[in-house]
Amino acid sequence: MATSATPRGKTANLLFADQADFSTPATGNYISTPFYSENLGESEPKESDPLLGTARTNDRDQTAPADGLVTMGGDIVVPMDVNHLPYWLTMLFGTASTSGAGPYEHVFASGGEVLPFRTAEFEKRAGAAFFQNVGLLGSAFSFDTARAGGFRQATISLLGRSQSKLSSTGGGTPAAQLALGQLPGSIGLMRIGGVEAANFLGGSFNYQNNPTASDDLTGDKYLAGYTLDDDAACNGSGRVRYVNDAYYDIMVAGDPVAMELEFEISANAKMLFAMPAVRFEKSPFAPISGPGGLEADFNWRAEQTSSEAMLTVTVTNQIASY
Repeated sequence: MATSATPRGKTANLLFADQADFSTPATGNYISTPFYSENLGESEPKESDPLLGTARTNDRDQTAPADGLVTMGGDIVVPMDVNHLPYWLTMLFGTASTSGAGPYEHVFASGGEVLPFRTAEFEKRAGAAFFQNVGLLGSAFSFDTARAGGFRQATISLLGRSQSKLSSTGGGTPAAQLALGQLPGSIGLMRIGGVEAANFLGGSFNYQNNPTASDDLTGDKYLAGYTLDDDAACNGSGRVRYVNDAYYDIMVAGDPVAMELEFEISANAKMLFAMPAVRFEKSPFAPISGPGGLEADFNWRAEQTSSEAMLTVTVTNQIASY
């Protein structure tokens, strides 16, 4: 007897499109984009309902439960790709300001109050099972800045409304997927105060939109949407090889300094994360744990200034618009 094909990640596909409103799935032809992994889904716990006086077999066992509140969300891991990452940056920051005539510069800025809701469809059983995630909002974005083999990856955290299983795609006829422009894990640099940071060993980068669920009554069991009433935040950590006191002096001073993270494949394919005001948190510096070299860890947090957003992400590529 021959083997039979079973669902596996290798056969999965992702399509997406922006919605007209929070609860209505997107229509038309979706966009195709690659991903590494995802765990999006709808959760509905059961709540104990100890109703008295009902029919029962004994007086000890619990009775039937009630439905809990529906929540929807999860993470998707995507490539740090100069052509594809702007799709996700649009979710997190809103529409970019684009300039140039090829190459193009797409500038995404934090602080926007109007963000899109999106439908994302995952084909999990080829041609037979399509999981449609509705009302997705970009909640957070994180990646590791350390030098590594392979390609860089980013984790996008999403919140949403609901998930349904379809027997055929709702994504229409997508156009051909954009060419890949993945950032190698071996490249990248950090600048502090406009000067390349010496002896930087990498760390973490985190951006959070901090959306709040809207619990308005809607006539069904799902959320009414999400609001952006709380402040967005951008923070992270770093590790440096200790050769002098420069980083220690910055921590002690506590003054804001400009910081940039840049990843460049070429002059026409690169990504720049710019924060005009970052404060380093004071912490134990370069502890001695043995006869070897010393390393120092630090945490940082970004803030807006009187004239600049807390974070801008500039993507340079050959794509005219998103």
